[in-house]
Amino acid sequence: MAKTRRYRIVHEDYLIEWLGSTFPPGTWRTNVRLGDLLIAKEKPISPAERAQLGGMFGASVDAVVVHKGEVILVEAMVRHEPGSGEDLLKYKMLLPYTTGYEWTKDKPIRLIILTPLELGWYEKFYNSLGIEVVHYKPLWIEEYLHTYPHKEWRGKLSRL
Repeated sequence: MAKTRRYRIVHEDYLIEWLGSTFPPGTWRTNVRLGDLLIAKEKPISPAERAQLGGMFGASVDAVVVHKGEVILVEAMVRHEPGSGEDLLKYKMLLPYTTGYEWTKDKPIRLIILTPLELGWYEKFYNSLGIEVVHYKPLWIEEYLHTYPHKEWRGKLSRL
């Protein structure tokens, strides 16, 4: 019987390490639920129903940074997830409909994909959408990536 590989969650540690070394404390929040203001609050529904709607229609961005008047949405991508760029575009649209972030409606919002991977063609694609790709490769994340099959060390289409 084949030995199954245990999934190890490193995404959160990776993101927090980068945020903590890049921005001052108190300027960022992680796992921010977005779009809660799109759920009609005037309709009489129970808290359980409201939570269910939030789960179905809401989204959660990895991090929101507000620093020196700049608003930044960050999505960390330790393993290749081709939908990350599209998710960031959706999050940008949802941020002004989020409690506490209504003031961002007319503000420019910077979008960042944080990754240790070489993304090749995808990086060009993300850049064309106005998404910045930040490469952050602490030694421990490289060691972690080497526990994956060799084909997963690089992003898909990274050779293009």
